[in-house]
Amino acid sequence: MVEASGPPSQLGFELGTQCKDLGQQMVEDCRQELKQRYNLEWDRAKVIARKYLAFCQDSIPEYVEELQGYARGAELSLDDVFTLLCDFSIAKKEVHGCTDLAVSANLTREKHVLIAHNEDYPPRYADYLCLVRAKPQDVPAFLSVTWGGIIFGVGLNSAGLGFGINGLSPNDTRVGIPAFVVFRILFGAKTIVEALTYANLPHRETSDNVVVADNNGQIYSIEGSATDFELIHATDGYLVHTNHYVTQKMRKYESDFQDDIKSIRGYMCSVARYNRALSLLRESEEISLQRIMEILRDHVNYPCSICRHLDEKVKVDDRGKTIFSSVVDLTAQELWICCGNPCLGEYHRYTL
Repeated sequence: MVEASGPPSQLGFELGTQCKDLGQQMVEDCRQELKQRYNLEWDRAKVIARKYLAFCQDSIPEYVEELQGYARGAELSLDDVFTLLCDFSIAKKEVHGCTDLAVSANLTREKHVLIAHNEDYPPRYADYLCLVRAKPQDVPAFLSVTWGGIIFGVGLNSAGLGFGINGLSPNDTRVGIPAFVVFRILFGAKTIVEALTYANLPHRETSDNVVVADNNGQIYSIEGSATDFELIHATDGYLVHTNHYVTQKMRKYESDFQDDIKSIRGYMCSVARYNRALSLLRESEEISLQRIMEILRDHVNYPCSICRHLDEKVKVDDRGKTIFSSVVDLTAQELWICCGNPCLGEYHRYTL
């Protein structure tokens, strides 16, 4: 757990100072991975990343201030930090994982709005995880699972909004605002309209699927790409999303498989998890916090199950598993987290 507050530069500095060891290790690991897997030197990667940074400086300069503060605190250069933001998504694209569920209050025993998420990544990335509780200036306070206090994942804010994210593989990626930057900006939203707007920032590099809900029970899934998006509204009070496009409008943006068995298997894994989670929600006699946690522990289609485990049929570097599981309770403003596979651990409660 790390805590920070203040205007963007100060907030970033406090995060960078507390996460210095994590930030430096993430940069070094990313440097080595780019060289080993893609033969890309770090200096060249930084030159490329500067093109992406220019879009952020134009559109969201306050966020660049936060990054500059983080870089100072972590004793890194802004180029190092921003290149990490651009390249961190490599692992996500390789693993092709994560499962989200969201349920409105009228369907739950507790009468609470819930967003659930299993995060599937290569196991080595679990070492970077930390929980950030922050009070920025002039925008809502927030609580978020992060990698090194710089890459933001699931969480909630004091405006009553909660967020989940699933990786997608769109075919229209371009130079622009990185997807992880877009997701960080969401935490500053004060209404669901603002959140939906931020999720579709112009000039974005690409987009993942973003789940947004508020404590009034409004629930949306935003299927995005670099140039387009479609909103899915939970008209029945619940929704599920994994890692493939489900709307007719967005299916044309699904990357081609190109006879690649790995990507075909990843797609089928996503479809299977999506349908399984949807069935479990529909068939539940009663939906509760505990029932949602049970669904997140489900092992049908093991190892490519909702609770995901290492697949021996996949290359070692491309293997992913559930490295943490979470449930956001928007009504109570709580975040329940289980580190590692939820079938092997217990959830712990954290408050905003």
